[in-house]
Amino acid sequence: MSSSVALAHDVAPTKAPSRLDRALSHGHRVDLLAERIGMHIESLVPRGRARCLDIGCGDMAIAEAIHEHSARTDWRCIDVHPVPQDLRRDSRWSKYRQFDGRTIPYSDDEFDVALLCDVLHHTPENAARLLAEAGRVATNVLVKDSYFTREGFVRLAGEQDLVITALDCGMEPYEPPPVVRKALRADWHFVAVLRHH
Repeated sequence: MSSSVALAHDVAPTKAPSRLDRALSHGHRVDLLAERIGMHIESLVPRGRARCLDIGCGDMAIAEAIHEHSARTDWRCIDVHPVPQDLRRDSRWSKYRQFDGRTIPYSDDEFDVALLCDVLHHTPENAARLLAEAGRVATNVLVKDSYFTREGFVRLAGEQDLVITALDCGMEPYEPPPVVRKALRADWHFVAVLRHH
């Protein structure tokens, strides 16, 4: 996800139509993902409040959009970037916490759901550790990604002693360029629900 934390002061000027196109497609993608992920959270936590952690949250748009679809979700959000000085007094960022990108700064089983949305493929050197950490702090782990083969993701999950309990492959929020698809063999968008054996 794009991060207002990371990019708050480094945005290059662009033409207005392309900014508008990007904003509309980003908003549509966020809403589509939020609805689908919210549906999974509702099935995992059918009653009461759902304690959720968004790992690699970027601008927190996904967590906030999921909350709009599933009001029973309470969110904490973490990412590797510090909050810019001018946003620190904004109450919106009170649910945000910076972390080192490897060790999640919460206790075992503190959450019902940990979400990794388009995060693991950005940190291939830390993907296994981050997935294991998500499984440590949450009963259920939701992973949305597209840059894995099915076999590769199943292997990665199994190596962290996580089993895939649901695999939702029926979504195409956007199409990566053909050269990217070929280079990374990215042939499926998925949301996977994982738990410990």
